[in-house]
Amino acid sequence: MSKKQDHLDDVDDVLADVRRDLELTQSTGEKYELRALQLLLQVTKSLHSQEDVHALVALILDSMLAFAEADRAFLMLLEEDSTPRFKLGRSYGGAYLSQDDFVISTTVVRETLSTMEPIILADALSDAQFGKRQSIVDLNLRTIMAAPLRFKDQMLGLIYVDSQRPLARYTKHHLHVLSSLADQAAVAIYNAQKFETRNG
Repeated sequence: MSKKQDHLDDVDDVLADVRRDLELTQSTGEKYELRALQLLLQVTKSLHSQEDVHALVALILDSMLAFAEADRAFLMLLEEDSTPRFKLGRSYGGAYLSQDDFVISTTVVRETLSTMEPIILADALSDAQFGKRQSIVDLNLRTIMAAPLRFKDQMLGLIYVDSQRPLARYTKHHLHVLSSLADQAAVAIYNAQKFETRNG
């Protein structure tokens, strides 16, 4: 088994535990959030052990897909003029998605970049603010998650995840974990980019 696959298996195992803990919060309250975030730190160890940017981005997207149990995940990096640019896409089945597959809710992306805050739509088609947007209707999107990638005061890009299934269970703890994973991913991407610059 490859080193990359070992990392992905580790991430899947940890995120499965995170999901179980998040489900428990619905009946037992705040105490399981701490456990979920502790498990999240184990995921970041896998992220920070990667030095190849391409492998790192794939690992981040696969982690998000496992966490959200979603269909597709994309990572966008910002151009110098702050325009988001497609970097990489992954499917839940582990396939790479191409630029041609990069059809998303631009409204959610713009909102995430504008507010610099993560967004989770557990059932986008029923959402009062976003449900009538053409891209959401055309793509029949139900779950949408987007989170900014920030390193200190620098905006690097964002992660976007969607699915044609609504999120079965959703609590505020999902938002906390999504935000924490995105923040750690931003650090990992920033460090990997620095590594490429030094060794390119």
